[in-house]
Amino acid sequence: MDTQPVLLAPKSNVSSLYYKTKLCTHNFCVFNLKNTDGYCFLRNETDGGLTSDNYATIIVKFITEKLLPNIQREPEKEIKILLYSDGCAGQNRNIVLANALLNVAILNNITIEQKYLEVGHTQMEADSMHATIERKLKNKIIHVPAEYAGVCLGARKQPKPYNVSHLTHKFYKSFESVQFYKSIRPGKAKEDAKVTDIRALQYKTGNIYFKLRFTDEWQLLPQRRNENITVKPIESLPDLHRSRLKINSRKFNDLQELKNTLSSDYRDYYDNIPHED
Repeated sequence: MDTQPVLLAPKSNVSSLYYKTKLCTHNFCVFNLKNTDGYCFLRNETDGGLTSDNYATIIVKFITEKLLPNIQREPEKEIKILLYSDGCAGQNRNIVLANALLNVAILNNITIEQKYLEVGHTQMEADSMHATIERKLKNKIIHVPAEYAGVCLGARKQPKPYNVSHLTHKFYKSFESVQFYKSIRPGKAKEDAKVTDIRALQYKTGNIYFKLRFTDEWQLLPQRRNENITVKPIESLPDLHRSRLKINSRKFNDLQELKNTLSSDYRDYYDNIPHED
């Protein structure tokens, strides 16, 4: 899983667009190594940010809604889900996502493992999704962010198209109420290992385990778990955003100028973007 480089709207060959700030769209891609299914989770910057809660919601809902319903449970057979990503702290290696995944593991009686690719060796199948989408985008005009969903849907034909979700601000949940642990640091003293030294995390039997090297044995995280916190289905968690997020006034003003390069059918969209005064 990985996030594609920022996609901008509007996007065209009009020279006046070059020096203006544009609306950002983020595409979080997940590739299922077992069946080659690809998933695109798109949202523009007014519908979701880049916080740990944003990414934790996408990953947790992917596991609970896309993966688990299709897994055949067999008696006495452990269900293990492996997640491969880079080590980006805000996105993949943080306490918010760790608590969220532990919550899912306990609720569904499964084991989840996160493995972080080494710096300089982070090429993965999700990156092939990015390249496929970029080829489809070549010389393509984008008027509004929602058009990226169509591009992603048509980027791959074989063995089947990507599964594309266009997210709104109502999609995201806050994981503040499932803070089983306050930190995933695998040490306490100054000279001990830091969070960035973690190479893998495992969520199993209500605990978090870690590895500092892939060849190590799993070790129990040396942090105290809050026993007063109970597991909660993601549907019961509070919404992260009460309304769409605002862009700054400079970007809004730039978009007002840029909309004049678009067909009148698209201009209302940019008029109604929430923004700061």
